[in-house]
Amino acid sequence: MAGPEVKDTLQNSHTEFSETLSSRGSRDNGLDGILTTQPDRFSALNVDAFTLDDLTERLAQPAEPVSQVPLLDIPGSYHEWLNSAENELYDVIRSGKFILGPQVRRLEESIAQYCQCKHAVGVSSGTDALVIALMAAEIGPGDEVITTPFTFFATVGSIVRVGATPVFVDIDPVTFNLDMSRVEDAITEKTKAVIPVHLYGQCADMAPLNTLAAERNLVVIEDAAQAIGAEYKDRRAGSLGDMGCFSFFPTKNLGGFGDGGIVTTNSDALHERLQILRVHGSHPKYYHKFIGGNFRLDTLQAGVVAAKLPYLDQWTAQRQENAGRYRKGIADAGLGDRVRPPVEVESRHIYNQFVVRIADGQRDALREHFKQKKIGCEVYYPLSLHEQECFRALGYKTGDFPESERAAGETLALPNSFEITAEQQDYVIEAIQDFYS
Repeated sequence: MAGPEVKDTLQNSHTEFSETLSSRGSRDNGLDGILTTQPDRFSALNVDAFTLDDLTERLAQPAEPVSQVPLLDIPGSYHEWLNSAENELYDVIRSGKFILGPQVRRLEESIAQYCQCKHAVGVSSGTDALVIALMAAEIGPGDEVITTPFTFFATVGSIVRVGATPVFVDIDPVTFNLDMSRVEDAITEKTKAVIPVHLYGQCADMAPLNTLAAERNLVVIEDAAQAIGAEYKDRRAGSLGDMGCFSFFPTKNLGGFGDGGIVTTNSDALHERLQILRVHGSHPKYYHKFIGGNFRLDTLQAGVVAAKLPYLDQWTAQRQENAGRYRKGIADAGLGDRVRPPVEVESRHIYNQFVVRIADGQRDALREHFKQKKIGCEVYYPLSLHEQECFRALGYKTGDFPESERAAGETLALPNSFEITAEQQDYVIEAIQDFYS
């Protein structure tokens, strides 16, 4: 298009474009700014408008040095997928089908395919995914469920919510996941299921667990809340057990605009039961064979997650690249013995978190140093669940699970959202060097 034509197009489209931007700024539309021949015409709007000469001058200026790094920058990704999400949301609003609308079914089909599973059932949260999976497996009072004490509360809280008893097994110190060599010793005549957690985005060692579960007639429910897209021996998380439970909480690699979750399975019988349980156990409508709950995935959230799913592998690849850059930076600084990066074991780690071990009792001091440097970081998790007050009745005491307790005192998550830049990672690594100098 020639110069005069560009100018005419800008002038002719200005009125309609301005009306759109008057109520929503350029960043809300997925724009960083508007290149125009007449920036003054946009001065009354919430938008950054500039000429080609302005842009050239800006690009010639040196970038401002990094002075802070957030742990997670959710709005930072909006420019890639916000328009698609808006279209999905408008479709839901126009349809009026806010409960189990067609977007839910389409997302279920897409997630099932992505996770290499036959079925998926959208539910109200990752926590409810665990609860409904336990209900579908008919686990309740008098039953025991083996799991890890080093995980988010929902893993164990869900077991208690269905009336069953959690039985803890310590973790593998390398992967932070359930130590499968210890599981068999924890099995009793009351054991009905095992919940391995794919912590931080790395799958647990599923082969020996599945062999043991088949021998002892145990249900395997994957807590894959942090692990969508993770792989173990070329199989996706969610396809490795009887059921897989995922979360769409906004901070997850595939997050919505609120709560949401999904359960995957290859079992036709479990699929049917999950569908019935999520609508109060009703099938057909108003006829109840089971006591279920309100576990439905909101149609609006399904639309948002569906809009983001096509970008997931790209974002995962970026997180993996970031992990490699951290590893190299830590190694080049000669700090590998003090700041120990995660180790991948027979898996495709998707780095929902990039968690390092901090040696010599320096974790909390380094965390405070990061705070002073305006670097976001987090401890996942500061107290092993067997030491939580609400689980004292289980009879465990400090010292029962030393690896879980040690991890709670040494682990620290570094910023690793896919939006993080190389310069921001360099700033984090320099802050670590500064701390140890």
